[in-house]
Amino acid sequence: MSNIIFLTTTLRNTLAAPAIFICWCLLFVSSCKDPLIDDKGLLNKDDELGLDKDTLSMSAFSFFQPAVKASGISVGALGNVQDAAFGKAHASFYAQCRISSSNINFGAGATLDSVVLRLRYNGTYGPFTTPLDIYVYELNESMAEGTTYLTNKSFAVKIPPIGTAAAVIPNSTDSQYVYGVKIAPHLRVPLNLSFGNKILQADTNQLKDNSTFLELFKGFYITASSNVQGNGLMYLDLTSVVSGISLYYHNNDADSLTFSIPVSGVAVNHFDNIYSGTAVLSSVINPNPAGEPKLYLQGGAGVYGKLLIKNLDSLPQNILVNKAEIILTQSVNDTGFIPPAVLDLFRIDDVGNEQELEDDGFSHFGGTREYVTINGATVARYKFNIRTYFQKLLQGVYKNNGFFVKTLTPYSNTDRVVISNSGTDPNYTISLYITYTKM
Repeated sequence: MSNIIFLTTTLRNTLAAPAIFICWCLLFVSSCKDPLIDDKGLLNKDDELGLDKDTLSMSAFSFFQPAVKASGISVGALGNVQDAAFGKAHASFYAQCRISSSNINFGAGATLDSVVLRLRYNGTYGPFTTPLDIYVYELNESMAEGTTYLTNKSFAVKIPPIGTAAAVIPNSTDSQYVYGVKIAPHLRVPLNLSFGNKILQADTNQLKDNSTFLELFKGFYITASSNVQGNGLMYLDLTSVVSGISLYYHNNDADSLTFSIPVSGVAVNHFDNIYSGTAVLSSVINPNPAGEPKLYLQGGAGVYGKLLIKNLDSLPQNILVNKAEIILTQSVNDTGFIPPAVLDLFRIDDVGNEQELEDDGFSHFGGTREYVTINGATVARYKFNIRTYFQKLLQGVYKNNGFFVKTLTPYSNTDRVVISNSGTDPNYTISLYITYTKM
């Protein structure tokens, strides 16, 4: 969603004269309907203006998301999560490293002391109380700049791994001291000396520029052990100056020398999602034609949703829409993982493709997570005000094809949430809440 905020002229702006406005409200107040939703937290100042109000219900369906573009990323996802609702999600990534100068010369008698892959933490997802073993492999297949790679792309690697880190639980808040130098929090994986010497002892022709260097070292693949039921993923900042391969060495002239090769160039996230035995699998492959009681949304090229407006014909003819707000509420039993900070909404065109809504980018659009308390339970709620689209829908500009709802940046973000669409509790029902004026 765009961060640009556009200024619009609404019905309230046109009713500038207070006396006229009050008379106008009194004229219509007798015809107002009460909303079907009991939660007073859903009400807003528009409800106090005497406008007509109505609530339309919506059908919800979940779908597995096809692989999405995952090249050109700046944040790598790593780890695995075992989730009762969504099954197992495993994240790993491929990345190139490039030298920052040409004609590298390590000096006479260059001797390797150690070599380490460093990756700056950019946050975590999930409790991450279960440690994971981390493995780093050298690529045996080149990644091409400018090529589009998807989240299911795999590249050939050399066996065995060139580095491992056992029992990792990320600490993304505390800095580390490396040879007396304070460095921002990062994942640190020791690499084999044989790999380090491949670079340190390379022919000077292989170190003259990045073209020859990428022939020597095509990049690395980093993954977490898949035989452990983890409960967290880490996000790693690939653009940080901390991220890269560091060779610690000495030569005939000096001790304690360091040569860093930054993570730079092509980087691709890879996600594997396994849904065996989960509720989301049943919801996707055998949905109720009238709609499902829960909507499943998952990043990491996981699951997206479709919403359809029901009983649209129940609205009066010739109305001017003041607000048309889709309301999504997290299931009260969906605990253990923080719901996404933002969801995204698209209209569906006549051939089934997603299109941006006219309302997207305006200050009223919404989609940002907020927390509400219902009967003592605190859950996430998302609101989308689609008044421009909805007015055009009523005017026949669009057909009632519904909406797609997705997590933001599914190529690098693995957030997930279960949305309730209860048939009995209005506070947990996906609804389209409308305030309008009869023309």
